[in-house]
Amino acid sequence: MNYVSNRMLNYLEPQMYARFTILANQKGCINLGQGFPNFPPPQFLREALSQEALTEQLQYTQTAGHPKLLNSAAYFLEQRMGLKINIDKEIVVSSGAQSVLCCLMQGILNPNDEPLVFLQKKQQICIDLLIEFSGGKHIGVPIKPKVFNTKENGQFIYSDEDKWELDFVQLEQSINQKTKLIILNSPMNPIGKYIFTFIIEYFNKDEYDKLAEILEKHPNIIVCEDAAYHHITFGNNQPFIYPRCITHPKLKDKSICVMSAGKMFSATGLRVGFAIGNENIIKGMKAAQTYHIFCLNPVNQTATARCLDQTADGIYFDSIRHLYEQQATKLLKGLVESRLNLNYWVPSGGYFIVTDISNVEIPNKYFTQNDVKVTRDFAFAHYLINEFGVVCIPCSPYYENKETGQNLVRWAFCKTDETISEAINRLK
Repeated sequence: MNYVSNRMLNYLEPQMYARFTILANQKGCINLGQGFPNFPPPQFLREALSQEALTEQLQYTQTAGHPKLLNSAAYFLEQRMGLKINIDKEIVVSSGAQSVLCCLMQGILNPNDEPLVFLQKKQQICIDLLIEFSGGKHIGVPIKPKVFNTKENGQFIYSDEDKWELDFVQLEQSINQKTKLIILNSPMNPIGKYIFTFIIEYFNKDEYDKLAEILEKHPNIIVCEDAAYHHITFGNNQPFIYPRCITHPKLKDKSICVMSAGKMFSATGLRVGFAIGNENIIKGMKAAQTYHIFCLNPVNQTATARCLDQTADGIYFDSIRHLYEQQATKLLKGLVESRLNLNYWVPSGGYFIVTDISNVEIPNKYFTQNDVKVTRDFAFAHYLINEFGVVCIPCSPYYENKETGQNLVRWAFCKTDETISEAINRLK
């Protein structure tokens, strides 16, 4: 007897990230796959959790979030981004950014609505499943690299050569009467682009201006800015302060910005996320949350409030930014100098580096896994695990057309010096 709903039948196996983490543990690999820091979170977070656990009443909080957290988040965002948030109408807190996104989809989507998602592919990335489970249909719009760097370049500072470009023609062609939402991830996973330029990169002001111009013709479309990595910016871009939807004069009133305290404080298990934006969108999210998780763990909320208060001056995030930029450069140099003939892009933020593997010779045996033919990126990932003892993540699942991403793989640099050094040594 099958008791599982039809819509869940394709998703019973572990996610791609979890599968590669399991392989890493089984084979004693260095795991540069899943994007979680393998170093401790800041001590002030541990202390805040301990103190709040002893004093917080541990009862239901209001659905939108604990008043302490709402006030602290509003103060933090005013200090770091110059935003003024009405805590009664323009913010909601949930159990991590994924739960926030779930509330957004359930709160605004009608059956058969067609949200547009840049780069990503259905069935692999959680946001697409949230769309599907809310009755919508995911429509992917790819972004593509301008050029790529080679070993001969030897440059590790972000430049115009590292840009990934958004196809605005295809974006506009994809918009129809069913388009309700456009979802941007900036800095973007996996490429680190800001929508200032996307995954390893930001989108830039010109790109936002172009998006605003397009959306002037479609006033009913909402923009979701998934900003989980907005504190990790490289080069001339400062944490939290770079071109973005939620501060763009023509986009802010139709935007929702989703943030992750777990990412901000290097504690992905904290599960505290929040969204700010137009009150007419937020109220739908609050309603969905009422019947989703109702409210979030109060200790995690008040402890996060303490941490936001403590770091509102930005000093902590400057140090985190420098740490990640150092780790990114160290890993990138190691990859370029490795035995693998990789092309690459220098990230401008986020947790990840993306490399091109089109010049790598992969033994034929790795193109079949469990009697199933796989794309080059998956073959490369298994080759790397078995012959080098290092884990990376294939990028074809991020694309609507797998062939487009089959020569790209993702490497996480949110790791300790020791972890990155050992991975580099294994790849020499």
